[in-house]
Amino acid sequence: MLLAALVALATLNVRLAPLRVSPAAMMAGRGFGRAANPGGTGQPKKPRKPSSKRRGRAPPRQKIGSLEAKLLQEHAASCAAAEATFAVCASDGDGEYAAGWTAHPVPAGAVSETLYSADQPLLLESEGPLLSESECGALTNAMLLHGAAGGWDSRYPLAGYTREVKVSDMPAALEMLNGALRSTLLPAAASAFGLEASHLRVNEALVVQYDAASGHNALPIHRDFSLLTMSSALDAGGRQTGLLNVALSPSDSYAGGGTWFEHSGETLVCERGGALLHAGGLPHCGVPVTRGVRHLLVLFLLAAPLPLLAGRLQAIGAAAGTKPQFFSQPRRRPADLALSSAALQLAIEANPRDAESHSQLGHNFASEDRHADAQRCFEAAVELSRGRDFAALVSLAEAQAAQRQHAAALLERYEEAGLLFDALIDEEPGGMEDVEAWASLGVCMAALRQPEAALSCQKQVQRIRAASASVP
Repeated sequence: MLLAALVALATLNVRLAPLRVSPAAMMAGRGFGRAANPGGTGQPKKPRKPSSKRRGRAPPRQKIGSLEAKLLQEHAASCAAAEATFAVCASDGDGEYAAGWTAHPVPAGAVSETLYSADQPLLLESEGPLLSESECGALTNAMLLHGAAGGWDSRYPLAGYTREVKVSDMPAALEMLNGALRSTLLPAAASAFGLEASHLRVNEALVVQYDAASGHNALPIHRDFSLLTMSSALDAGGRQTGLLNVALSPSDSYAGGGTWFEHSGETLVCERGGALLHAGGLPHCGVPVTRGVRHLLVLFLLAAPLPLLAGRLQAIGAAAGTKPQFFSQPRRRPADLALSSAALQLAIEANPRDAESHSQLGHNFASEDRHADAQRCFEAAVELSRGRDFAALVSLAEAQAAQRQHAAALLERYEEAGLLFDALIDEEPGGMEDVEAWASLGVCMAALRQPEAALSCQKQVQRIRAASASVP
């Protein structure tokens, strides 16, 4: 059974039946007009020089209802809180960074075009450092001292993901970062995306640690609640994740790691002090560090004139709905199913290209036995992820099975993949003989470009080996 399932998994990606999404659902809202751009193929291209006419005005609105007014108030409050903590640029100069950016291809429709200009590259890699060696070292040391003294924060409450510390909790690091924000980071991000530097706000700043020895070494696939994310490597070399991510660690201080992007299946590399800058809505994950320790500075950026209305609606829907945080968990009991579904439907109207909103709504419909509606939602999620969302594929198969559509979209393969993966995740491995099965399944998941599933398999292999090593 296991070997047959592994064979099915290995062949699934190249035999997918075409999936169709309602044109009305996909074309709802404004902004369909970006020229096609193949994702993840060919050489990275140089971004166009930002237009002298910068963006910064919110899209025109016909009228503002009470819900939208509330969301705009929340956006204004977030910007005000950011201004009270992090530096804001008083002017709109280009700042001190002059090395330029390399653009990596992102396909049309990957994110909402109401927030970004039609010709704007959405994933950029710096061609030089944005932070100095001393700044990288200071941020890393501050994070280690704070974590040792006061503990760590975590966005993901399960063991095995990263450790992190908020820069706002480290006064000396915050002062240093604010200087870099004014002189370099905010002007560079604004220039790269054709925005006004004075409009950008730091919604949150984190120093994140990936530690192979402790097992806190990766992040699952996710999207960021940000207009832009900047991540900078604090260690020498290595790979890093999206946002504004700034690498703090030297590349020779760790192995593995990197940021994997769902739209292309590629993992990007950043040297120490260098950065990735991307649209917050691009799905990505932090690839496991296999040796040593890696540190990143991650900035989640908002723009005062560009409220993330669809993102806020999705957050409401996710908090009140049924979709579990992780694929291997059962569907949750909803806090308010009607509120969740209404918010998610509005989120889809505002941004029909967000696969996660479709998936969240599909889980709500499935919990009400509205399987045809759930199927349409999961079809949209699969289409928008270009078949790379393993959880959406399995959820689609479940919705089809509930309607007895046993021949649709290679259902048996979807079901076998999903049932096998769920069974293995829930099963307590019995010994070293299970390592080969887990490793084989992980290889299949990696071949299917499903890094979260592959990561779970890798963690099971590590856990079995660690347990076996401790047995006398």
